[in-house]
Amino acid sequence: MKFKAEIFFKEALFFALTLFLGILSANHYLVESSPGLVGSVSFSWSDILAYIIVIVIFYFIFSKFNALISWLLNFFLIIVVLVGTQIIFGIWFGDLWSWLLSLMILTIFVVHKTVLSHDVAMVLGIAGISSILGISLSSTVALLLLVVMSFYDILAVYWTRHMVYMAQGMIEAGAIFGFIIPSNFRGFLYNGQEAKKEIGTNFMILGSGDIGLPLIMASSVATQSLTQAFIVAMFSIIGVFVTHLIFINQSHRKPMAALPPIATLTIIGYLFASILF
Repeated sequence: MKFKAEIFFKEALFFALTLFLGILSANHYLVESSPGLVGSVSFSWSDILAYIIVIVIFYFIFSKFNALISWLLNFFLIIVVLVGTQIIFGIWFGDLWSWLLSLMILTIFVVHKTVLSHDVAMVLGIAGISSILGISLSSTVALLLLVVMSFYDILAVYWTRHMVYMAQGMIEAGAIFGFIIPSNFRGFLYNGQEAKKEIGTNFMILGSGDIGLPLIMASSVATQSLTQAFIVAMFSIIGVFVTHLIFINQSHRKPMAALPPIATLTIIGYLFASILF
């Protein structure tokens, strides 16, 4: 069985940074905020339905308006970075610093767009948005969301394959929602256009859903126990390890649904933490 330690170390590092930053931020938000402020955060099933409708609309117009879609994808990626970083910095430093620091990160992300600046921006963006979504959901709802999205990931990658086509479109547009993992460390200094040409050979992608959904689960648990949340995160990292082994040991390298093994270990971690604590 093959194992590429250098690649896995980079995957695990950015994944762990995102989860631990998100969990700590969610806990800090809950501790420092007033009950009224925490209660104002909400995320309902109608919100999920709205996001699904938007995704379906994107899917049907994707092949017809490539130029427009490319612009919109980059626009939404910038929104993710701006909103997520502002949430993180706002939780820790307050409103004024949150704007200044988030605009600084956004400027670096747009102007000096290397693989490293992209991944750092994704850590902050995903951590911010997912942590807030997590504390607005119960653990049961977060668990159900993980299960549903895992089955959706399987169908979208292996059956309809529209997730593969959308990922290819995002790569072509230069709007990658997730981590870009280079096979060697100097790859972090590549700009976006250079990295885009070598994705699948010298660069791998770990999608934002594969990172954000486990963090939503862990953050929902953080409302009850910080220890349990970290246990869930540790099992999620084990899930990344399992995903890495499955991907690296394919007889023919092809896209795979990364969420199911990560989600499975995340759920096992949640059950393990619930029983012991």
